[in-house]
Amino acid sequence: MNNVLRSPGQTKRRIAQLCVFAVRCGAAVVLSSVTVALAATVSVAPDADTFLRSFAPTNNYGAGGALSVSGSAAVNGTGDQNGLFDTLMRFPVSNVVASLDAALGEQDWVVTEARLVVTEIAAPDNAIFNRGVGAFEVRWIGADSWLEGTGKPVAPTTDGVAWQDLPSILDPSMDTSLGVFTNTGADGQISFVLGKPDRFLADLRSGGELSLYLTAASPQVGFTFNSRNFGNTNAQPALEVTALPNPRPGIDSVAAAGGNISVGFSVTTNWTYRLQRADTLPGRGAWVDVLIVPSQLSPTNVVYVEGLTNSRAFYRLSVSQ
Repeated sequence: MNNVLRSPGQTKRRIAQLCVFAVRCGAAVVLSSVTVALAATVSVAPDADTFLRSFAPTNNYGAGGALSVSGSAAVNGTGDQNGLFDTLMRFPVSNVVASLDAALGEQDWVVTEARLVVTEIAAPDNAIFNRGVGAFEVRWIGADSWLEGTGKPVAPTTDGVAWQDLPSILDPSMDTSLGVFTNTGADGQISFVLGKPDRFLADLRSGGELSLYLTAASPQVGFTFNSRNFGNTNAQPALEVTALPNPRPGIDSVAAAGGNISVGFSVTTNWTYRLQRADTLPGRGAWVDVLIVPSQLSPTNVVYVEGLTNSRAFYRLSVSQ
C-alpha cells in the first residue's frame, strides 16, 4: 500500500490522502476522547494610532483622543465638509503570539477569527470631524515605521505622520484588503470581523508590529471613534484574535485484519473532518463521503472500519470549519 500526502497550503482546509488495498462491506466507527484543548482569544491595544486629513496635509494628530474615516460628502454638525479622513493603527502582536503559544502550543495553532473592536462617537464634540453612515475599508499594510506624533485636533503638529506621507507608506502591490464595513451612526462599541489573507496572518504570527489602514469606501461615511489616547481604557480600540489548536489533517494508521480495513485519524477540537473514498485512482473516479465527524468539544481519536470486498480503494481526509 502507498501513502500519499497532499497540502494546497490553505489555512482552513487541507487534505491528507492515503491509498490502500481494500473497500467496503459493512462499516463501523470508534471514537475515543483525549485531552481537552479549547479555543483561545487574545486582545491587544494599539501602540500607535492617528487620523490623517486631506484639508491639512502637513498636520499630525497622533495624540488626539479620536480617530476618523471620512468620505467627500460627509459634513460636520454645522454642515461643513472638512476634507477626507484616513486612519492608521499599529498593534504590537508579540503578546498575542506568546499567549496563543502558551495556551495551544508553540506556533501550533490556526487563527479562526480576527476582529477590530472600536467605540463609535456618533456626534463628536470637535467640529473638525465629519459625520455620516457609510462604507469604509480596512487594509493590512506592510509599513510599520510611521510615527504617531504628538498633534491634537486643537493643536496639530508636524512631528509625526500626515496626509502627505501616505504615498510613501502605502504599497498597492503588497497592502491587502481585510474587508469593507459600515459604521452604525450611534454611540457605542462596534466590532468588525476581518478577512484573513495570508500576508495578514503571516504578519500576525511573526510576533512583531502589525499596521492597519482605514479609508473611506463611500462618499457619505463620517466614522469617528475613540483612539488609544481616549481616557477610558475600556473604550479604546483593540485587535481581538481567536485561534484553535492546529487541526493536523492526516490519516494516522491503516490496518487490514479479519476481512476488515481500519482507517485511524485524530480529530482536533472545533473542526469538522471528512473522510472520503474513491474506488479508482484519484482523478479517474469521484470521491464519496464515507464518514463526516462533526465539530467535537474535545480532541478525539477516530477509527473507521469497513469490510474488505474489492481489491483496493483510495481514502483522503479533509478538515474545515
